[in-house]
Amino acid sequence: MKLSSYIGQINQNFVEMPGGEGASSLEQGLKNGMEAIYGKQSGESVTGEVLQRSGNEILISLGQNQLLQAKLEGSMAPQPGQLLTFQIRNHAGGKVVLTPLFENLSQDPNVSKALAQAGIPENSITAQMVKAMMQEGLPIDRQSLYQMNRLVNTNPQADIQTLVQMQRLSLPITPENIVQFEAYKNYRHQLSGSLMEIADAFTQTFQEMTGSGNIAQGLEFYKNVVSTFLEGAQAGDIETVLQNQDGKVTAKAADSVMGDGSVSKNPVSAVGADLSQILSGDELSKLGMSMKQAGASEGFIAQMQTGKITAQEFLNEVERMLSGEGGEDKSALFSLLEGKEFKSILKNEMGRQWLMLPEEVAEERSVDKLYERLNNQMKQLSQSLSQTVRGDTPLARTIANVSGNIDFMNQMNQMFTYVQLPLKMQGKEAHGELFVYTNKKNLAKKDGTVSALLHLDMEHLGSVDVHVALTDQKVSTKFYLKDDSALDLIADHIDQLNERLKKRGYSMEAQFLQKQDDRNMMEEILEQGKNISVLSGYSFDARA
Repeated sequence: MKLSSYIGQINQNFVEMPGGEGASSLEQGLKNGMEAIYGKQSGESVTGEVLQRSGNEILISLGQNQLLQAKLEGSMAPQPGQLLTFQIRNHAGGKVVLTPLFENLSQDPNVSKALAQAGIPENSITAQMVKAMMQEGLPIDRQSLYQMNRLVNTNPQADIQTLVQMQRLSLPITPENIVQFEAYKNYRHQLSGSLMEIADAFTQTFQEMTGSGNIAQGLEFYKNVVSTFLEGAQAGDIETVLQNQDGKVTAKAADSVMGDGSVSKNPVSAVGADLSQILSGDELSKLGMSMKQAGASEGFIAQMQTGKITAQEFLNEVERMLSGEGGEDKSALFSLLEGKEFKSILKNEMGRQWLMLPEEVAEERSVDKLYERLNNQMKQLSQSLSQTVRGDTPLARTIANVSGNIDFMNQMNQMFTYVQLPLKMQGKEAHGELFVYTNKKNLAKKDGTVSALLHLDMEHLGSVDVHVALTDQKVSTKFYLKDDSALDLIADHIDQLNERLKKRGYSMEAQFLQKQDDRNMMEEILEQGKNISVLSGYSFDARA
């Protein structure tokens, strides 16, 4: 239960009391608590009785009608009724962050005993380490304590609980992995957002180069960028014409088979959307003028006026012009690349190559191919950047973060099945994650059930969790959403999903539940961590 819900219940109980003055008393208590610590600095301590704890949220009583609602850091798990002392880490902007002090940990005789038997000095750091190891279910024998103590000493800036959790999950403890692990725990891991940030960072980097007078260098940089996405488009193209065993010609659903057996491509296909689907009529005309001034061929300009030039064909022409094959005007090329029309086309192409349509997720190896393409393109972009730009830039940091995220995901997949799904739904970006629950010996439970959690962050539905359990041909699903109207919307359209599953031979039972908290996927993984096992037959390699 969320702490806010707990406070809400207290409010309700007070309101129901004669006179209805309780709610204001509670609000006054919270106000008094904030006033009590207002003059305190970060690092000072505060003592109080724990009233309620939910995850990393805590409610404590400081006495004299002083209540304090705060976020809790550190590996200790306070229980209601305990009188504890906390260190104030931060209380800016009305948000309080507390850390339990070492003197609380020393109350546990098991901590002191374990350290004494291992011959390790007892202090605030080693006490927190043992406490975290006990909470995570790790052994606290002499060898285990020595090994963990070395990791803590080697990574003094890292949170101790993070190191212990990574050790339990058998994740390599490196500075890069520690950063990614913390990002996953703190909701800063979403790959789709980082990918779209790259588009804006391109513009900033180009402006920095050209602003310092390096126009030729800036044009060379964009030539490498365009080449990277043209190569990615070719590598990511899926065959549209397939030969059946009986010799008949078929095509992907996105294409149409003509009467003579040939395949007619849909406007949105392997080579991208037509420019008329990306730009307005005025923008298309402005782009045509810019291309003409920059030296594009008249034949190409004529084709552009029809709006039937695809994004990939447009980028091919831009790459040719950036190669300087026809004596193009560099100043005009600069204006072209600075224009919002070019930026829209490039960003659209990035989305096409980096985001998946929901129907593509079901295609065999589609996720593997996405990460192969992403991994290769990040390497190429990083190399191009190092050749043209010196020093640390926002673009370099974003590319490094994406590469680190993919590498970390791949390492997690050596232990369990988890993948992020950067999605494009109805023209909007969405974040998806899939985690398959496992046990120590095999993918399925003893009764043959396979369970998974699908998490989606949608623009209109908000945060959506779908728990799925498959037993033989029976599918059980639980939909968790915060908003009642969103739950009703899913329930009203669940028949469509039922029909599709029936056609595939499955029967489904669905439940619709209100989501009570904002748990992220890493919290779910950590709860299941003790049952994690190697799934070599099911893991994907993002670096392939």
